[in-house]
Amino acid sequence: MAATTAAGFRQTELACRMLAGEVPYRSERGQSLAEELLWGAAMGGDAEIVRLALERVDWPYDDPRWFEMLEQPLRLWAHGSVSGGWDRSTYLACFRLLLQRCNPSVRGRVTDQGQFGLTVLHSIAGARPHLTADDRIGFATAALDAGARLDVRDHLLKSTPLGWACRWGRRELVALFLSRGADPVEPDADPWASPLAWSRRMGHGDLVALLMPTNS
Repeated sequence: MAATTAAGFRQTELACRMLAGEVPYRSERGQSLAEELLWGAAMGGDAEIVRLALERVDWPYDDPRWFEMLEQPLRLWAHGSVSGGWDRSTYLACFRLLLQRCNPSVRGRVTDQGQFGLTVLHSIAGARPHLTADDRIGFATAALDAGARLDVRDHLLKSTPLGWACRWGRRELVALFLSRGADPVEPDADPWASPLAWSRRMGHGDLVALLMPTNS
């Protein structure tokens, strides 16, 4: 069995036996066993496998490969009836374990050579319709508590995480980011890339009022 499959399907005991050298495994991503298990477990939400795999992964704190790993729990991956009884909260647990090892503002993705310059806060705020408002708050709060920066602009939309939240109408994130010190004005932003500009362009009047409370 592929190591990523075992971890993705939360086969904790099987993954432990793979790490102990007791059962053979197949590599799907051309990486070490620990890295393959980490990728699968972060996606599938198995915090115990993530913990065990992290003990065997020695990537530097700022290694861009962490960005892809941080994105895996955001997928809330599920597979038919097999995952019907899975505990959904474990995805956030995996995310927090990863944040203990890496720069929470690391830019990705490795697959596009970092051309978009995203941080995980941008990814949380972006086009992920399967995430609920509570999911976004949980992941974003964990990243902020780990030190994620709110002033980083991506290379595509030239916007901060607050700008992205305004672009996609994430009111709960706008409120969270403002409460954690995000600048609602962003005088250094390109005129079209400020939070207020995104809110107006996308028709989010409630966010305009949130950004400009004295004028609401």
